[in-house]
Amino acid sequence: MTAKMTRNILLMLVATVLMGIVLNLYIHNTGTVPAADNAAPLTDGSYTSAAQGCMGEVTVTVTVTGGKVTAVQVDASAETPELGGKAAETLAAQLTQTGSTAGADAITGATLTSEAIFTAMDACLAQAQ
Repeated sequence: MTAKMTRNILLMLVATVLMGIVLNLYIHNTGTVPAADNAAPLTDGSYTSAAQGCMGEVTVTVTVTGGKVTAVQVDASAETPELGGKAAETLAAQLTQTGSTAGADAITGATLTSEAIFTAMDACLAQAQ
């Protein structure tokens, strides 16, 4: 190997080790990220909230059974069926599975509808606590 290549490899190794140290310090000093399992238990019931979407109001109904989200229904009938309607179906299934909006991504082309769904879902979860 040439001296230049050896130097570049060593620099990359040092940079990788330093990034690992910084990441470890960050995680150590900030603590753990709260997961849905660590959240306060939810009160059983059905909770409804609405938020403004792109074309109209989006309504979300969350059902909680046994302290966990068991169903999410989204009424996005005021939105365009091709974008907002599909986003409602996709996000309802995703939010039912995860039980929260943490880490959920907006649907491409239906960002306003997605954000309205997330806002209404968070409001429902706040009611359930």
